[in-house]
Amino acid sequence: MSNLRNSQKTLSVGIVTRTKNRAVLLRRALESVRNQTFTSWQLIIVNDGGTKEPVDLLVQQMFNGDPRVRIVHHDTSRGMEAASNAGIALLNTDYAIIHDDDDSWAPEFLAVTTRVLSEKRKQYPSIRGIVSQLNAVYETVTANLIQIEDVRPWYAGEMDRLEEGFLSIQTILVRNQFPPIAFLFDLGVCKELGMFDANLPVLGDWDFHTRFVLKHDIWVHPEFLAFYHHRVTADGDMGNSVHTGNHLHALYRQMLRNKWIRDGVNDPTTSGRMGLMLAMEIQDSLAKTFNKRDTRRKYKSPIRQALSDGVKRIKKYFKGSGHVRH
Repeated sequence: MSNLRNSQKTLSVGIVTRTKNRAVLLRRALESVRNQTFTSWQLIIVNDGGTKEPVDLLVQQMFNGDPRVRIVHHDTSRGMEAASNAGIALLNTDYAIIHDDDDSWAPEFLAVTTRVLSEKRKQYPSIRGIVSQLNAVYETVTANLIQIEDVRPWYAGEMDRLEEGFLSIQTILVRNQFPPIAFLFDLGVCKELGMFDANLPVLGDWDFHTRFVLKHDIWVHPEFLAFYHHRVTADGDMGNSVHTGNHLHALYRQMLRNKWIRDGVNDPTTSGRMGLMLAMEIQDSLAKTFNKRDTRRKYKSPIRQALSDGVKRIKKYFKGSGHVRH
């Protein structure tokens, strides 16, 4: 299923949309799917503990029994990543993608990403996923009215700019470089990796993206084809977890980094080399980021000094432990 077919076969895409009590946003997401110029798709809508009737009614109105669309209702919320896995488990397609109920695509998103991914895999067999550039859409929601406040290119950090080509492992280890709406991936690889970690309340996408790129390459496509919607001041069902769960994100961000480094250090097949290299890459990337932001200063700030000292300590350990060959 996940292997490349001959050029005569139309590749298929499985779409998983997670939703809960946000019919006004879900309508826009479903329009995003319905408006795709690429039509070989399958859509699984996972209603994760929300009211059933509005979802059923909306899907009936918009798709009128289209066999490509299926709804899964959870009586109680199981969490974002469990909802993703429930949808993915029902897919029978070449590729898959998570299209949350508050995000959207340009009409040509699937057509372009499937074509480019197919082409790049023939050229570079290690590539098994593709991410497009994307715009951030800042909006407010009042009753059933969505008001767009601003639209601008979205980047993971002030100094992060995804360049066309292979996604950088060391960059994604510092912070997540893209949201799920922009990432089309090989379904077979996803299942081999164990899908998403349902134990993570936040950052399950970052964990999945990192595990994915540590096994296979991801191609960065330069066109801005996805829209990542933000409601900065909203809370409750209308909020974004990246804003409403800020503290939780910071906590789990460090927990995941610790886990990846610990796994690498304790892996007997690498003699601890991988974990230490990951630690060095993270420290080095963070140090470079602060250096770029602070280039006009003649002195080294405490943060920059601490990062620089951290890199030196890790390099010293490498030399002393014999993990680095000269």
